[in-house]
Amino acid sequence: MQERPIKEFTHAMLAAGAVALFAGQALAQHAGDIGLRATEGRLEVYGPLGSETDTDGVFLARFGDTGFEGYTPNPGFDALPGSFSPGRIGFDALSGLMRWDPISSSWLPPVEVEERLSISFITLEIVVEDEPTMGFDLAIQPDGGWHRHMNFELLSGDSGTRLDGIYRFDLTLYATQGLENSEPFTILFDYNAAQEDVDDAIDSMYETETCPGDFDGNDAVDGGDLATLLAEWGQNGATSDLSGDGLVGGEDLSILLGRWGPCSQ
Repeated sequence: MQERPIKEFTHAMLAAGAVALFAGQALAQHAGDIGLRATEGRLEVYGPLGSETDTDGVFLARFGDTGFEGYTPNPGFDALPGSFSPGRIGFDALSGLMRWDPISSSWLPPVEVEERLSISFITLEIVVEDEPTMGFDLAIQPDGGWHRHMNFELLSGDSGTRLDGIYRFDLTLYATQGLENSEPFTILFDYNAAQEDVDDAIDSMYETETCPGDFDGNDAVDGGDLATLLAEWGQNGATSDLSGDGLVGGEDLSILLGRWGPCSQ
């Protein structure tokens, strides 16, 4: 992802809110939603709707924005009527739930995050924990649109508490009509986080990696990075997929060991 000014991004995300963007449609598009369309045979996400800035596949949400602690129905997904032929659209979680660590300025791997993310729609529910998870799909509307708001809830771990902070959910959308899956994208959930931490977490999504394999940002590829790779072994869409083949495995381990040492080398 390319670099973007933090303040511009944050303003675009938070100013969108839940104000209606377009009226006069059977199901109106709403500001702050994730836009969805078919482009050259592929699902495409864009937005957030209502913002002049496309945030390049990163969307910000805030738990508690509707008055219920640890819960939000935002962002929604919104496609205009006539966008799709009959069928279904769904999502898959590409990794477990991550949390931003202000001390190391990096994303904690899912195995180090006790909290879980519940995603539900009426009677359907999945819980994102430590690994990639198959989601569920919902029918295209009769008018060819797809406006859905799922329920996102931050669940406590074994300790019975939910830590304040920024949580990261990586996902992709799929369709049953023969369209290719969307590119991976990310929803960042703000749970009572300090604004500085929100800014830093957002900024991390746009930084160009100058030292592949340095997952913890300590300017060296070392034992901490190896531990991250081993913790994500077998996962798809994870941080330590250095080869870009969609799965963490032996090729990624070879790349990491080949980069072993200070990043200046």
